Amino acid sequence: MPQSETRKLPPMSALEFAIHRSFSNFLFGLRLMLGWVILQLPLLAALHYGVFQGAMPDLSAPTPRFYAAAAALGLFNLIASISFSVNWHRRLLLSESPRGLGWFRLDGVVWRYLFRFVIIGIIVAIIAGVATAVMQTLAGGELLGPAGPPVGIAVAVILGLFALFAWYRLSSALPAVAVDNREYGLAAAWRATRRNSLRYLGFTFWLIFALAIGNGLSGGAVAAQEALKNPWLTAGAGLLAVFLSLLTIFVTSSIATSHFYFFGEGRDYPEI
Repeated sequence: MPQSETRKLPPMSALEFAIHRSFSNFLFGLRLMLGWVILQLPLLAALHYGVFQGAMPDLSAPTPRFYAAAAALGLFNLIASISFSVNWHRRLLLSESPRGLGWFRLDGVVWRYLFRFVIIGIIVAIIAGVATAVMQTLAGGELLGPAGPPVGIAVAVILGLFALFAWYRLSSALPAVAVDNREYGLAAAWRATRRNSLRYLGFTFWLIFALAIGNGLSGGAVAAQEALKNPWLTAGAGLLAVFLSLLTIFVTSSIATSHFYFFGEGRDYPEI
């Protein structure tokens, strides 16, 4: 794709791509996730018996041991999430199935992905921090008087949307690491995705709408089984809730893949 070309994201097609690929690769994602869950079990057992001596930690008065255990668990989950994301991107973009220990890959690609993820997170956090500071400053009424709070909220909303759009734009460079595309870095992602603010706003609207439908279906199933008290309906409602929760994870994990497919690889979404 020529660098001078500005592509316009089709919001509905981008979301349909993420949802369709998540549906068609659901079993792959489930296997990938379950592998990391099983691998986490020895760590949980070690923390439970080695750190807490088999007792539940007192959350009302956390100890240094609790914070150390939480940090260890958080670090494990972060690395597992990054490894999952790399294999997920490669599956959606390359139709690749890992072999052997590749399901738990921790190679250089994973660490480069983590580094870029942290950089993007810092950038977005700075923007969000500025939005919070502006809102708190103006909300005090010292600068603009009574007009301060509404102006502060308006500015915070604008900066918050800018942070969200910045995440969309920069995160499209994450799948590039997964598929070893060295040309589509953060700067290239920022250039390729310019002039798409309204498109990203539309994408966000449809994403929230789709997630709301999923939550509505899950909530409706739970309410129905509570009203009818049928064991089969209870089991079905539970399975539906788990399925929709996992699908939500897979779809949100596919957003960056969808955007990279369009902007990074310069391909149009296939008709579904």
